Amino acid sequence: MRRTAANIVLLALSWTQLFASEGSTWNRLRYAGGTVQVKVNPYDYNTTLKVSSDEITLSFTHSKTMLHIKPDQVTSLSYGQEAHRRVADVVALSVVLSPLALFGLLHVSKDHFIGIVYHTEDGKPAAVLLEADKTNYWLILQVLKGITGKPVDKAP
Repeated sequence: MRRTAANIVLLALSWTQLFASEGSTWNRLRYAGGTVQVKVNPYDYNTTLKVSSDEITLSFTHSKTMLHIKPDQVTSLSYGQEAHRRVADVVALSVVLSPLALFGLLHVSKDHFIGIVYHTEDGKPAAVLLEADKTNYWLILQVLKGITGKPVDKAP
């Protein structure tokens, strides 16, 4: 039994490293809130997440805005309602509050939310809340976990 469990863990780790080293892209995500100042439609799933071994890139389709995060800038990863709470905490603590920063953070549901808390180049805390569909959220979390080395809080 232990050998089987060890083999499964080893396979999962190698699979995560394989996806992380080649780079993975997901384009069916929704930006649900955070500290990034972009205007998005709440029903629009056109945000693209690209993860490679040296960078996490978010591309917001309609605003033509791109966000680049280095893996060592990430301070925590979270899932579900924990993601809501963490991103809301960072937004509340940020110096500049705007209605766009709080967009979508008060909505409570059982959707698959992924929270990425990081610090910017100048050391300020920042956060992004993404909503994924039920087919790809787990893989996104595993790849982000493999790249950043951070555990996922409230993992599914």
